[in-house]
Amino acid sequence: MNIINSLSHHAVLFVHPERKAFTEELWNELRKDSIAHILHDHTVFDIDTARSLISWAQSAFDGHRTALLSFHTITIPAQNALLKILEEPRSTVRFIIVTSNKEMLLPTLYSRLQEQSLTHNNDTATEAAKLFLTTSPDKRMKLPYIVALLAQTDEEKRQDRETLRSFILSLTILLRSDSKNFTHILSVLETASFASDSSASGKSLLEYLSLTLPQTS
Repeated sequence: MNIINSLSHHAVLFVHPERKAFTEELWNELRKDSIAHILHDHTVFDIDTARSLISWAQSAFDGHRTALLSFHTITIPAQNALLKILEEPRSTVRFIIVTSNKEMLLPTLYSRLQEQSLTHNNDTATEAAKLFLTTSPDKRMKLPYIVALLAQTDEEKRQDRETLRSFILSLTILLRSDSKNFTHILSVLETASFASDSSASGKSLLEYLSLTLPQTS
């Protein structure tokens, strides 16, 4: 794979459905190159981890080094904290970011990254969102993808809130094709804001969208 030599940008993004296995593959390559590289592999990348990374990136070091950051999700405070270091890092520092949930990245953070395409990636959530919208409201909750989504757990065996949120946000992409859907888009965005809240029922959120969103052709 030789990621070190193929990097054309100081901050690259890989979106991979099997992020832990892909991260291990990258890390095996990186650690053979230098002991100066570091790995942060987390289910949730939080503000304390971001501060630790910033301190590492700003410390004096003569050689080149790479930070491999892998996460299922990343908090908004952590993303905001990383903005400056990703935009203006030391010339000898590179970042590789791996996640399975591209949709939860803030636009301001994503704009600082160069996404690397992977031929095996697919738009499962987008295709599922299209099927959801074209299905009659009374049958939406019975769709196989929706049933599996509500049963899905994250890496810590909790309900997978971020994949749920990613699916909900995928609905807005399809609804944007018609200006008449503006009100519905606002409703979907508001629903998505509750998706990461563990006190909110994922099933209730999807049931609400099933009943309120129009059936598209």
